[in-house]
Amino acid sequence: MFKRLIAAMGFAVLVAVTSPHITMACSGYFSFSAEDLPEMDLIVRATVIDADDRGYSAVIRVDEYYKGEGPVLLTVMRYTVGLETGNAVRGYDTGCLYDGQGHIWRPGSMGYFGLRRNAYQTLTDTYYGSAHFFARDGQVAFDEATHPGLWGPPTIVSEDEFVVKLLKAGGRDEPIAPTTKAADHYPLMRYLMITTENGTRYQVNPDRSVTPVDAGTAHFISPDDAHVAWRIDEDTLGFYYVWRNANAEEDHEQMIKLPGQDLLFSTDSHMVAVWDDAQLSIYMFRHGGPGNYLDWGFGMQMDKITSAPLQIAEDGSAVVQWSADSSTIAWQDESAIWRWDLYNDAQPSKVVGVSGNRSAKLLDLSQSGRYVRFLSSDGWTLHDSETGENFANALATSGDRHLIFVNADESPIGYWGDTGKCAPPLRQNCAVYLGIRDAESITVFPYQMELLGLVGCNGADCRVEGLSWHPANDNDFRDKIGGRYIDANMSNLRQVAFDPAYNQPAILRGEYQIEFDFYKSYYFDEPDYLPYLDYLDLKGIVDSPIALIEWGQPVFYDTFMLTATEYLPRTVSLADAVPAHQFPRALG
Repeated sequence: MFKRLIAAMGFAVLVAVTSPHITMACSGYFSFSAEDLPEMDLIVRATVIDADDRGYSAVIRVDEYYKGEGPVLLTVMRYTVGLETGNAVRGYDTGCLYDGQGHIWRPGSMGYFGLRRNAYQTLTDTYYGSAHFFARDGQVAFDEATHPGLWGPPTIVSEDEFVVKLLKAGGRDEPIAPTTKAADHYPLMRYLMITTENGTRYQVNPDRSVTPVDAGTAHFISPDDAHVAWRIDEDTLGFYYVWRNANAEEDHEQMIKLPGQDLLFSTDSHMVAVWDDAQLSIYMFRHGGPGNYLDWGFGMQMDKITSAPLQIAEDGSAVVQWSADSSTIAWQDESAIWRWDLYNDAQPSKVVGVSGNRSAKLLDLSQSGRYVRFLSSDGWTLHDSETGENFANALATSGDRHLIFVNADESPIGYWGDTGKCAPPLRQNCAVYLGIRDAESITVFPYQMELLGLVGCNGADCRVEGLSWHPANDNDFRDKIGGRYIDANMSNLRQVAFDPAYNQPAILRGEYQIEFDFYKSYYFDEPDYLPYLDYLDLKGIVDSPIALIEWGQPVFYDTFMLTATEYLPRTVSLADAVPAHQFPRALG
């Protein structure tokens, strides 16, 4: 082909994202031409309904397929998110990643697109260039074996003539409609990782297909997708930055190797906690430069900034948590629950001793790390690290601005605004009512419209509620959101994994079922609503009952990933930085 001849004359092409370990000299960039259409797996007419901040990833709504077939909603990921965060945030070498090259995805635009399948169950719009064609005034301009502006003007035909060309490229006489309805499922914005009771790992993809994870290449990925870690052996961890994407035996020699048995990346991916049975260490990632090269000069560097002794529990487990703003880490060992504000405190502080108290358990940290919540014998306790106060059955709200107290009285003050009066101090005199206050365990997560979501369980019987966190608002736990109620009973609920970046919960129910929202449980007994149920039944798909679910790497790149540096805490709260990609999405 003409472009191959050009490449042979010295022009280089953009490295395929699916093979980031192959590096080539970057000296030119081609556009996609009509002659490349037969090389694409899918050719569609579609509307862009969502795009990330770089315009590299998108969700598109398909009207017609000219080649291939598939659902209405497709997820396109031109580059893995880690390539952009690694390049833009840390200055890592990312090979031939061209910031802004080719067409970008623009929400609301309608056009004709060629797509190829990625190895990770998404699609890419690139083949030399990005396969985008748009009609203007009933005509379509396209490149046909030439490079616009360099080899000659583009070809211009009517839109009808262009559709004939698309059908010919797809080997089809007529276009076909999508195979599913738009209302079925909105694609996931992160991969969901599953571990079964047999120890097998699976990945739930944006389209909800399930892919087994090869045990020989299983790895940990940082929340922003820029860092990758492997267990080299039971006492050694290896780290790479995402460009390497290493998993082969020979690549282990080039990893940064650290002693440790387990790890947890900070929420902003700038730090990682590594621990074994005697010590917990904190490492900070920084920009590549002299002194530690991986490949060719722009590699990842890790500095050990501190460590603390760790008295591992008899069962070999340790509970470690980062705050949402990545400023604070908390952990529980055999002796106590500890908290360390790494930006303000020189040493960790003891929250509560747990020796001999098997009911005490670290539950979570508030957004800024000020409050530590732990399980106690008569419910849970919220510890205020600034004042040293402990509050029974209290919850910290988004931004740590308010506390919610569970009032156990039959007529709680402030409930629905008509059974009592709020008066200063509001923390003591404006408590609210929770219908699940008697739960043995409770999970708290931010929800829509400045509500909190609460999941409380008493054995296998669980209840989900939405609660207004501000005392001036109506505290009716049946708050109505988008025409549906949050309040619901959910039997056999076993785990809630919440992704704060996309405001997306994943709920494990029973042995095999995963749900991606709460109000859907109202409609399980109503067949007319079944097409709208957002759940995934993995019975017969995974090899044994599910033991653990956790959110993995993102599909979309968003500016909230740039709100921190290696040396400064986040200055933008999660509430302010949550991107526009909220759920459930408008399918427009």
